[in-house]
Amino acid sequence: MSRTASIHWKLALPLLGLATLAAFTMPTHAAAESKARVVRVAAADEPYALVRDTAGRFDISGSSDDWDEVRAAQRAIKGEFIWFRADGHGYVIEDPDTIRKARAAWAPLDRLGEMMKVHGKEMEKHGKKMEALGRDMERAAAKPANMPSARDMREVDDGMQALSKHMDMLSRQMAAAGDDAERRIIQQKMAETGKRMSDAGERIGEAYNGPQARQQRASMEDIGRQMEIANQPMEKLGKRMGELGKEMERESKAADRTVRALIKDARAKGLAKPVPTVG
Repeated sequence: MSRTASIHWKLALPLLGLATLAAFTMPTHAAAESKARVVRVAAADEPYALVRDTAGRFDISGSSDDWDEVRAAQRAIKGEFIWFRADGHGYVIEDPDTIRKARAAWAPLDRLGEMMKVHGKEMEKHGKKMEALGRDMERAAAKPANMPSARDMREVDDGMQALSKHMDMLSRQMAAAGDDAERRIIQQKMAETGKRMSDAGERIGEAYNGPQARQQRASMEDIGRQMEIANQPMEKLGKRMGELGKEMERESKAADRTVRALIKDARAKGLAKPVPTVG
């Protein structure tokens, strides 16, 4: 693999990882099927859920362990409500004003979540393109049939080293030769050794610089350029999704504080009632 193509491919890998990470920052497939969105898990011992009347969707501050209780409340109550657990018991708030304020508190997250979803789909599209280019790179990087194997290369390298040592020995013999006849014999041996070294070098050169090898390098460099181009929108999307993630974290904390205050106020006013059972 050429150095340029190798660098491009390695640069692409973190972006592929980012595309995968983006998929996991969105609701999981299981969550999507249950129409639930886990927005916070920090206070799992005091969970609550804002249950929407739109297709039974709910946003939960807690964990997926609480979904069954929320679904049970959904079966017993029509429309929107707030479910929460306190002192080990489940309660619901159906007061319209409290629900309206809770919905308004989570509205920025709804907006940011939709934006994140759009970016996630775009990232997935670019990720698939990068994945296809990665497969192209793997195919292009496959060793051509006429290239020597690693074993062949080791044998050639060992042979070259042996010939080099033999040439050194002949050089020392030449320096110590006593007459012209001996020097002519040594010169002949040196010429033969030099020819073998030259032939070995040519075989390696032909393998690595022949038409097939040049075509392979050109193909890999072309794919590397394509990956570099494909990488650019993913990099921008990744940066934007990172910014959205930070904004969602800030909004999530603010909304969480607001809703917990609303729940506390509703309990003080006697608006919280035990979760009704399905008759």
